[in-house]
Amino acid sequence: MELLPQKVIQPQRSQSSRRLCPLWLLSCVPALMLSGCVHLPKTGPDDPMPHGQVYQAVATWNHQVVFAPDPAHGGMEAPGLVGRLYLFGPEISYPLIDDGSVVVDLFDDTKQTEEGQQAPLEEWRIDPVTLKRLAKKDMIGWGYTLFLPWGTYKPSISQVHLKLRYVTEKGTQFFADSGPLSLNSAAGKGGHMASASKTNVQTISAITPANLTH
Repeated sequence: MELLPQKVIQPQRSQSSRRLCPLWLLSCVPALMLSGCVHLPKTGPDDPMPHGQVYQAVATWNHQVVFAPDPAHGGMEAPGLVGRLYLFGPEISYPLIDDGSVVVDLFDDTKQTEEGQQAPLEEWRIDPVTLKRLAKKDMIGWGYTLFLPWGTYKPSISQVHLKLRYVTEKGTQFFADSGPLSLNSAAGKGGHMASASKTNVQTISAITPANLTH
């Protein structure tokens, strides 16, 4: 009996699966940036910032408090938190650049109130003009490098969580909650102490320290 030749069908990946970026990379970016292992590529006329309608925001945060020059205070070294903000369309694919603003609230999880409610320890507000200057490209794509000077930092604070709110030019809001964030020892200087009786609100209107962006 003659055997008919068999047609081998190769499995094909869908177009959407090829577009999606590896989600595990998002959690690696801040640590790699802090260690100096990532050299952000230069952009040119053939590599424009991708714009589009924002549907979701994703933020990643480094677990280590770092000391870096704070442009808002004459370049004095100050403790702060480092993170990356990415904006996406309907899918987690290529990050977008938009013309909105950011508000980040920091909560100290080492002190819980009886009601379970707590006021933010710090609040940072980044206006659209400043945020646009913080746009940098990394292995994920275009995003925003955030250095948040922590004026009320104490070494005894070992666990926090951050709530980021991105507000588009039209006023639409998108939220990104860090969840519990266990902090490692501060890098650089140590022993910086500060206290505040109420929320410390800072408006960031200067470029992120250069040593955190390339």
